[in-house]
Amino acid sequence: MKAKQNLININRAAGFQLDPALTNEESIILRALASGRSDRQVCNDLRMAPATFLSLMRNMREKIGTSDNIGLIAWAKRQIKDGDQRVEESEGYGRLA
Repeated sequence: MKAKQNLININRAAGFQLDPALTNEESIILRALASGRSDRQVCNDLRMAPATFLSLMRNMREKIGTSDNIGLIAWAKRQIKDGDQRVEESEGYGRLA
């Protein structure tokens, strides 16, 4: 009888989610915009039609409850900052003498 293989499943999509209401594609777009990419650069990077991009931005503004793209990007930056909390303290392991 063959031994059952242990496979590790890494769900990369979960790392991109800024908010459960947003799709993975929307989260990727917001992260790119929050990092300083322009609308045109994001469209080119994702090979997305400008009309599709504008539609996604409108949908995201509705989901988040903001009236403009600047507010949406500011929201995304806050979400990214809040989600990036690194532990700066030691792990609590004893020091070797």
